[in-house]
This record gives sequence, structure tokens and C-alpha cells, in this order.
Amino acid sequence: MTQVEAIYQNGVFKPLQDVGLPENQRVRLSIQPLEVADVQAWLAQVQELQQRIIAQRGYFPDSAAEIAEDRRR
Repeated sequence: MTQVEAIYQNGVFKPLQDVGLPENQRVRLSIQPLEVADVQAWLAQVQELQQRIIAQRGYFPDSAAEIAEDRRR
């Protein structure tokens, strides 16, 4: 069994990492809400990763420009 963290938004579970499944694959979910401390630890990890990317590249990649370009097409 694989464990995947997800966020529930607008009636849809959105995985927070690649799940390696083909589109439209049916799965069975077992819901275990995370404690606030778990979420805070995850957020701290994300922020640390962002800082490492900024230190490495000098900036944090932002896809907003590409999204805006796609909408113009």
C-alpha cells in the first residue's frame, strides 16, 4: 500500500507529489487528517526547500509568466 499526502480543495483530493498512476485509475482512499504540528512541519520543509533553490539559482522559479503566455494563445 502506498501513502500519499493530499489536500482537499473544492471537493477534490489533490496529491502533493507524483502518485505514478495512469489517468482515470480508480483507487481506494483512507482518510487520516493531519495534525496541525504535521502541517507546520511540512510547511517548514517546503520553505527550507524554497530557500535552497533561491540560494542555488539566485531566484525562485515562477511559472506565472508561462501561464500568462498560455492564456494569450
